[in-house]
Amino acid sequence: MQSSQSRTWRLIWLTAMSAVVCWLASVMMLRALAQTVETNEAEPTERRAPQPKISDEESPEYRDSADNNISLPVDI
Repeated sequence: MQSSQSRTWRLIWLTAMSAVVCWLASVMMLRALAQTVETNEAEPTERRAPQPKISDEESPEYRDSADNNISLPVDI
């Protein structure tokens, strides 16, 4: 009969080898995937310039706000 210690070491080696096999399979899959991905080297896109400031009377937090162009009806 095998001792408990030898069975434990055999299980440790089996687990380690399984992890190495899984790691190698993942690396091979990622390399194959990287080779099949098309690179997007089309014409570069230009960034849009920010809108010019209309007035310096507005406070900076309203002038730079993302929703400064939204107008909502207000019922008073």
